[in-house]
Amino acid sequence: MLYGAFTENSTDQHVAFRRDLLDSGKVLPPPPVPVTHSSAADFLDGPVHDALRELATTGTAIVQLDEPLHTRRFLALGALLGQAMPRMDPAVQPYVENDVILHLRREHVATANVSLQPFATNSLSLHTESSGRRAEEQPRYIVLMCVTPGDDPTAAQTVLVPMTAIERALTPESLSVLARTRYRHSTDGPRILRTVEGRRVFSFRDFLSQPLHWAHPGDDADETVVNRSILDLLAAMYGSTAAGVHWSRGMIVIIDNARYFHGRTASPSRAAVTDSPRHLKRLRIT
Repeated sequence: MLYGAFTENSTDQHVAFRRDLLDSGKVLPPPPVPVTHSSAADFLDGPVHDALRELATTGTAIVQLDEPLHTRRFLALGALLGQAMPRMDPAVQPYVENDVILHLRREHVATANVSLQPFATNSLSLHTESSGRRAEEQPRYIVLMCVTPGDDPTAAQTVLVPMTAIERALTPESLSVLARTRYRHSTDGPRILRTVEGRRVFSFRDFLSQPLHWAHPGDDADETVVNRSILDLLAAMYGSTAAGVHWSRGMIVIIDNARYFHGRTASPSRAAVTDSPRHLKRLRIT
């Protein structure tokens, strides 16, 4: 078994791509999928099935309601998709409702604390959810619902990048290497790239400046080749076509974690945490 570590350099191509995508303040085009419109009262009685069909087809569903769903109905939506995953991290417990709903409120300025970054003005790097966990323990769907969009709905956009675009941007050599590479600490975790139901699925997070320790069988690559493949993956992630969700009150977005990378653009540095902060509710569904 070959072990190594990948650490980015400030001159790497993806660093400039990432800065332009997540931290430049640019407004991204919305996801190219139809929006299901409904009242909150009627949504679960029929229109929800239009959204679920779109999710099955494209890997994303967008719903615009006249108001956010109440907790019981939000949980019922999650139950239509699968089993809601509990949030156990002690650092986020003040933001957890009913063990499974995470309230994403902007309450902190930019922070290096990874646990608090979802609640701060930081951008969030592209990733798949729970990428280091066993494949069967990773969420299949992420459900986001907007309670308050914040002062500027084009700030802190949720960013979506389809895995199919990333796959097309990678060379056959990089695809082969990534299919045999996993996180070193996650001995039971999946390879960075695997095949599910005939589709290529990535399990990967951009760790920014932190080292990514990996393991590889070593019979078809050396450390240089593995690190180059990871570098190619990062460049493809940030260089591919991305969409941005422009949040409005009552909007729901469902993301297939096996078909999309997601992240978040930064809030403006001038944004004070006391100014009408954005507030989303999130479920993770197995």
